[in-house]
Amino acid sequence: MKIAIIGAGATGLTAGWKLSEKGHCVTVYEKNDRIGGLTSVVPVGDDLLEIYYHHIFTNDTVIIDVIKELGLEKDLKWYEPSNVIYINEKIYPFTSPLDLLMFKPLSLISRIRMGLMVIHAWFIKDYLAIENMTAREWIIRHGGEECYRLVWEPLLNSKFDFDSDKISATWIWNKFKLRGSSRGKNINKELLGYMDGSFIKIYNKIAERIKANKGEIRLNDGVTEISKNYDRFRVRSQSGTEEFDSVIFTASPERLSYVIKGMGRQYLDSLRKIKYKANICMILELSESLMPNYWMTVADRDIPFVLVIEHTNLVKNHKYGSHIVYLSRYLDITNELYGMDDESIKSLFISGLKKIFPDFKEEWIKKYHINRTRDAQPVVTTGYSRLIPDVETPMKGLYLTSMSQIYPEDRGQNYAILSGLEISRRFPAVEE
Repeated sequence: MKIAIIGAGATGLTAGWKLSEKGHCVTVYEKNDRIGGLTSVVPVGDDLLEIYYHHIFTNDTVIIDVIKELGLEKDLKWYEPSNVIYINEKIYPFTSPLDLLMFKPLSLISRIRMGLMVIHAWFIKDYLAIENMTAREWIIRHGGEECYRLVWEPLLNSKFDFDSDKISATWIWNKFKLRGSSRGKNINKELLGYMDGSFIKIYNKIAERIKANKGEIRLNDGVTEISKNYDRFRVRSQSGTEEFDSVIFTASPERLSYVIKGMGRQYLDSLRKIKYKANICMILELSESLMPNYWMTVADRDIPFVLVIEHTNLVKNHKYGSHIVYLSRYLDITNELYGMDDESIKSLFISGLKKIFPDFKEEWIKKYHINRTRDAQPVVTTGYSRLIPDVETPMKGLYLTSMSQIYPEDRGQNYAILSGLEISRRFPAVEE
């Protein structure tokens, strides 16, 4: 079959790789000038760095297996992170259960309740039983009002903007479950994985496999229209129009609703019910280290970002020649911050950084990068399972597979790759 794949992120590339292995003729369309999607990279020093922060967990078995299959396992390294939280203008350790018990901003009873809440989440098997309850209601019920107000309310607000009160308990449950299962037998120790030379090594290797199998990857070739005439699809892109037997769309459902033609209004409306939050991520190349920790969660409404990640405090094998810090902010696309120019965002973020780290000096900044994406985080509202579109669309031969459909799991490379593997299994191998 002649198959068009829209999007050269982890899902699209994985699907293209496996389908081309089966003997199908694959064309991958990508609107940007590079592959990888959210794992795209920029050169930093003598190395490559993802434009958005990334790591994997020990229980991300799908991506680990793919790394092995591609012969890249020697490049995957495991590191023990040090995590902190900034709250009430102070920094507290926030890595282990012991840190939670010693977390002074909360009363002793609230600390105990929050710990029990996390443990309770690990034992929940039926996530549908809690998806109609908001995260706010669930946290207050199990962790208490103080726990919610001081820790989780500012975090939910900074992640989901004005939709924070609509977020399902399933989303926060999944976060607790993920971090618990990634610790294995030693509950006090967590390991995070990173690839020497960045995760783009995986996707470059996959792209090589696609091309070796006579597939094609078209960069700077965004798709503007998909239509069907009898049993053939017409894909219109910046480079022209081409016909295919089948189409796999890997961007958000809402994006599909704007390029597909000939689909009923009811279906298009259903695609637009799933919303995403955007993200602004600033990378700082610094001459000095900002903090001794890898990950800082910022639980403060007055700080314009929610995460401070000193990447080089986790990753040891690198050639950046600098200390690398990510500052990340989730927001609605309508938020005026999203439309600000780079210099204004830099100024705002640096002012927030100085509040947390009074000793920080702007002279430490050797270089900065600001990246934006519209579709960073699906908004997992109550009753979310009823909103998820099927992978098979009403138009036979057109498939939709996106991060919004991996529920109850949250976005991440592991599940993006899994989506690509699963969609490829729907197509039989070509007989010799």
